[in-house]
Amino acid sequence: MCKRGYVPDLETYRQTLTRLIENDKIKALIAVRMGCEMGLSRIEIVNAQATDIDRINKRGLWIEVAKRVRRGRKTVDGKKIPVFKMRQREIPINSNLYQLIKTYNSNGQKYLLHREKGNIIKPFIPRYINTLYESNNIVWSSHKSRHFFKAQVWSWMQKNQQVDTGLLKEYLGHEKDTTENYGTYSWDYKLEVLDKVFKGI
Repeated sequence: MCKRGYVPDLETYRQTLTRLIENDKIKALIAVRMGCEMGLSRIEIVNAQATDIDRINKRGLWIEVAKRVRRGRKTVDGKKIPVFKMRQREIPINSNLYQLIKTYNSNGQKYLLHREKGNIIKPFIPRYINTLYESNNIVWSSHKSRHFFKAQVWSWMQKNQQVDTGLLKEYLGHEKDTTENYGTYSWDYKLEVLDKVFKGI
């Protein structure tokens, strides 16, 4: 049963992964790891397409439909209304998770999370991730997986005296402030940090 507000510690996370592997729950394993080791939201996980792995950068996952974000306002009939669009982004994949995803991605389905029934050219709805967590006795919520990701990256940064809020926001797809937008991070550096953070998983 999901514990409200609970973020797993590293040991609980490892035990959960072991249990999912032992019970051959590979789809749940991949969904949990994408949330916890890539910082993906539910909508990003269900919209992740097999053909978008390595689409732009090696060990990168391009997400076409990442999040509905507000992009200003427009005037309609004299009233200002918000304008929304779907954000797109590329997320680095640590080497261990990359191997798992590439191995799992073998049955020709469009989306990374495979369907056993229904229309295989349509993604699951985001609520499906909650169902997947519940049916596999994951004791934290899918949203708390992003918190786990943030905690692991932040802890590594502090331990290694490489605190960088701009990089962390970039991983999570959060808006950066003006000073954080100066300069860019190389793709190799983004991969290197995640590889080090999740090396022992």
